[in-house]
Amino acid sequence: MFHTIRAEQEALGLDPWAPFANEEEWHLVKWLIARVGQTAIDEFLKLPIASHMNTSFTSKYTLMKAVDRLPQGTEWKLKKITVEGNVVTNGGQHEKEELELWLRDPVDCIQELMGNPQFKNMVSYAPERMWTGDWWWEMQARLPEGAVVAPVILASDKTLLLQFRGDQEVWPVYLTLGNIHKEIRPEHYRLFHYCMTQVLEPLVSAGQDGVDMTCPDQQVRQMHPIVAAYIADFPEQCLVACCMENRCPKCTVGCDHCGDMRPSAPRKQDSTIKNLQLHSRGELSGEIFESELGLRAIHAPFWATLPHNDIFQCMTPDILHQLHKGVFKDHIVSWCTDIIGKDALDAQFKSMTSYPGLRHFQKGISKRKQWTGADYRELQHVFLGVIAGGVENRVIAAVQAVLDFVYYAQFQSHTEKTLSHMQAALTSFHPNKDVFIELGVREHFNIPKIHSMIHYAESIHLFGSADGFNTELPERLHIDFAKRAYRASNRRDYVIQMTTWLRRQESLQIQDAYLQWWASQCAADEDSAASEHDSAISNSDSDSDSPSDPGAPELFNVMPRQIHHFTMLTATHGYYLPKTCHFPNTPIQRLIDHHGASLFIPALESFICEHAPTIQSHGNLNLQGRIDVYKYITVLLPTHPHVSNSKCFFKVRASPVVASKDPRKPLVPARFNTALFIEERALYNGKGISGLRVGEIKAIFSLPSRFGTFPHPLLYIHWFRPLQTFDNDLQTFRLVRSSRQHQPNAVVLPADLLLRPCHLIPRFSREGVIDKPEQFYLNKYIDLELFERLS
Repeated sequence: MFHTIRAEQEALGLDPWAPFANEEEWHLVKWLIARVGQTAIDEFLKLPIASHMNTSFTSKYTLMKAVDRLPQGTEWKLKKITVEGNVVTNGGQHEKEELELWLRDPVDCIQELMGNPQFKNMVSYAPERMWTGDWWWEMQARLPEGAVVAPVILASDKTLLLQFRGDQEVWPVYLTLGNIHKEIRPEHYRLFHYCMTQVLEPLVSAGQDGVDMTCPDQQVRQMHPIVAAYIADFPEQCLVACCMENRCPKCTVGCDHCGDMRPSAPRKQDSTIKNLQLHSRGELSGEIFESELGLRAIHAPFWATLPHNDIFQCMTPDILHQLHKGVFKDHIVSWCTDIIGKDALDAQFKSMTSYPGLRHFQKGISKRKQWTGADYRELQHVFLGVIAGGVENRVIAAVQAVLDFVYYAQFQSHTEKTLSHMQAALTSFHPNKDVFIELGVREHFNIPKIHSMIHYAESIHLFGSADGFNTELPERLHIDFAKRAYRASNRRDYVIQMTTWLRRQESLQIQDAYLQWWASQCAADEDSAASEHDSAISNSDSDSDSPSDPGAPELFNVMPRQIHHFTMLTATHGYYLPKTCHFPNTPIQRLIDHHGASLFIPALESFICEHAPTIQSHGNLNLQGRIDVYKYITVLLPTHPHVSNSKCFFKVRASPVVASKDPRKPLVPARFNTALFIEERALYNGKGISGLRVGEIKAIFSLPSRFGTFPHPLLYIHWFRPLQTFDNDLQTFRLVRSSRQHQPNAVVLPADLLLRPCHLIPRFSREGVIDKPEQFYLNKYIDLELFERLS
């Protein structure tokens, strides 16, 4: 795609940023379109100062005309659909309504995706055993040799264009490809299927016969676009599967057996189509059709003609609505609240200890009205520790099983071991769930979302990890592509205006991506020319074609921007200390008084004696001595590919009470984070907890220059006892503070022994108060990395 744009520009003698005058004007255009409304654009361009900029456009009209000359994506088309209602007019005719279906050819969209050179290193043309599920391998075997499967992933979800008023609804359908790595009523039901049939009609012949497409590497391949996955929430899944909402869209489990773990026969596409046709001809009674089969009268489902497709197999796990909101928040949290009581549960949330980035529910959770996916996850981080003292052990076991399942389901890649752990968690939940009936907070478990957990392992085997099919993505796309587009319209005849807005936004994105590609190509051409010049004059005898430092490029790819800020201990693990000291020349007495560093002097003396035995430090350390103290240190953890591909940055704090700059606001509370330290290097192998120990960081400081130099910052900590006491009910460690001669067990450690922060949950009693102030649980649910480490 970009090669074609570049060739056309060169043939016409145009600059890369045409039709705009130069690069500066292009950046102005992007800012105006993204940040300024159309009326305000006109007002801005009429200001006297705007005339001095000498832009190639002088009004909103000329600007939009220029934008319309940019490269465009797939064309929007309009199909009008006439729907006959059930209201009869005075003339005896049924009233009719004309609806608009705006669509783009899905094959053209796929060609546009595959033709984007930016995806060159992010596209797979064949299944890979490590990263793809079984579906791709099975589908590849059906196609002729040399053909490439294009796994089409669809997502749909009806949404309101305005959140608080109005009744304008749209039903967006989104499409992407599995080749691209993931790091990137009956009448109404029938209408939905009819519209989807119109939208996906080009995929029928393309999936069957294949289409030649130019790929990001400029190679032409025969691609077969085949619907592989459908991302939708539960009501939408039932709509697509033509089944009732008290049934499972993937299997034939009865509506009274959703609470059982026993497997049921999967739904079959051929038999479902046959039953739909029988019902349409009146050869299948309504009682059998609805009560026994649980089907809806949708006689022409859109998926009936799609090649190589099994729509029931396509239904992917929905972590957001099925697990976070459904099983956990709507059921587990609700049942535990009824057992413990709202007031007691709220009191325990209010008493929760702090942790970097953890949301503190200062008002409890019982009166909270609106919840987001992020809120559900924050709740999961601490929920087990909050209820631990207020419920019996079977409740703990059931809640822990659900949390374990939810956490394993969020892994970005799986092994047979992690899948077996996930399945074991589900197996543990079912024998313990009856405790909720015994306690009177539940009558039955015929809940489709609980039943859906049975299908997770099978879907992950088939399509890969469930995080790549989360409905949070289409909900985010609603904001970008539906709600923003509607706000840009004048609210009258808004759909055509929305498509125009989307087309222009896409043109800007294509042009911006093209300019980035063009700049990279120019840089590559310059590097190539320089390399050829150097090679011609070097007369080197070396027969190696590898770079002199093969590790450098990989290190740069891991941390392209942060590498020059961090002190790297390994290729992907390090720390960052702010360049500007927060509390320079702090008296040691202040550390003792405000940081609680009661044994700072003897601890630092021991450290200096150990690392610099030739320095006579005893006479120099006193209460009037001064050191540079920092509020925090940032730790970079190595990536864990099957947990998360993103870098983990943790800001670890050791900050005393600070007065607010605003006198109306209260004091900023002290924050002394707890963390895992490498106590014994010989035992620590990078995994698990062997060789690790928990400490509370009371001060972060640098060694005073009069004692010489040390390569790392220092941390004054108070140890907890070693990780030896394991709580079998909560499946985590119990911790108490370590002491020596009735004083804290204090040491000074270098920052290179700091592994990561950890969260300690206080032990609560059944009355909702902290039972033993000095006893804690090590919280393994604070994030996926620690969950994996402690599981």
